[in-house]
This record gives sequence, structure tokens and C-alpha cells, in this order.
Amino acid sequence: MPIPNQPLTDIRITAKERVYQTLRGWIIDGTLQPGEKISDQEIAKYFSVSRTPVREAIQQLSDQKLIDVYPGRESLVAPIDLDVVRQCYQMMAELQALAVQFAFSKITPKMIWELEQINGEISSLDGLPDAQAIPAWDQKFHDYFFDLAGNDFLFDFCRILYAHILRVEILHYSKFRNILVSQEEHTVIINALKEGDLKSAKEAMRENWLYTMRALG
Repeated sequence: MPIPNQPLTDIRITAKERVYQTLRGWIIDGTLQPGEKISDQEIAKYFSVSRTPVREAIQQLSDQKLIDVYPGRESLVAPIDLDVVRQCYQMMAELQALAVQFAFSKITPKMIWELEQINGEISSLDGLPDAQAIPAWDQKFHDYFFDLAGNDFLFDFCRILYAHILRVEILHYSKFRNILVSQEEHTVIINALKEGDLKSAKEAMRENWLYTMRALG
């Protein structure tokens, strides 16, 4: 399996969490392709750790359906199943609407302004070749609501779903997603928040996620 050459930064987290976060990122951004074999020995060497935290990280990613583990044989990066991804979009639409509901009473004019700034950055990416930059800024917009909602359970559920969604969006974003449509949908959400219209804000948030799901075909 191809291991990136760049050195790791010194982050004060457990070995298992460090391995987990890195492998998760490699799976999402395509460094590790669907169907690729995961070598716990190579990973342990790369991180300068024992194979125990590597296996724990692989098991966690298996629980999240990002790695397929075949005991006694091999571990492979899970394939991208578009039917499953569509379901992830549907679940995310409802959970993100719930995040808007939880966050609604805490939203201030300053926060609305900050959302507008994030949305402005998204529109400025139109036409740029970096496929990863667009989903990253889009995630920043949506994470704003999760952070404000302050519900760890909601955030954790959505983080798992979003990993599967991001795999598709990074690989195929330009094929089915118009960045200006996303920016316009965010504007509808922001305008509903300005008007204090929770129902419309939630519905606009749902539509923002379901638009991309429908575009998958």
C-alpha cells in the first residue's frame, strides 16, 4: 500500500487516535483507494508504534464501514456504495435540520454574519481545480451548526455519515455539484435565520443535502 512520504506532525493524542485520524483522512481523500489492502505492519512502521493501536484504529474504521476486515485474511478499504451514500445523505439531511433546531435559539446577528463570510468563501472557489477545497469549506458551514447545537451525540453520528459523503464528493464533486447552487442554498438558510423562521431554515437545510443526493442519479 502507498504510504505518504511527508513526516507526521507532533500532536499530543493517543497512538490509536493518531492512526485512526490519519487513516480516516487517507480513505476520505483517496490516498487509500477502495479495495486497497491495509497492511497493519506497514502502518505500524510508519507511525513508529506497535501493531496494537493500529489494529484498534482499523477496527474502529471497520465499525464505521470504512474498512472491510476479514479476520485471519486481510483488511481492505471499503468500496463506495452509492446506494449507501444516498441513505447517508437522507440521514444527514434530517440530522442537520435537527442541528439547526438545536442551534436556533443561540444564533446572533454576529453568527449570521460569520455564516455569510464562510458562504462567501465557498462562492470564491468556483472554477478552481482543487476538488478538496470545496467540500472542506462546505463542511465548515455545516459544522458551524453542529458546534452551536452543542450535542456530542449528534456531532458523532454526523461525523460518521459525513466520512462516507466526503469520499464521493472529493472524487466526483465537479461531476454532479454546482458550487454556486450550494452557495445559493446556503443563502436561503441564512436568510431564513435572519427572519427568525425556523421552519424554513430547517427545510432549506434539508434541501441543501437532498439536492446532491438527487444529483447522484
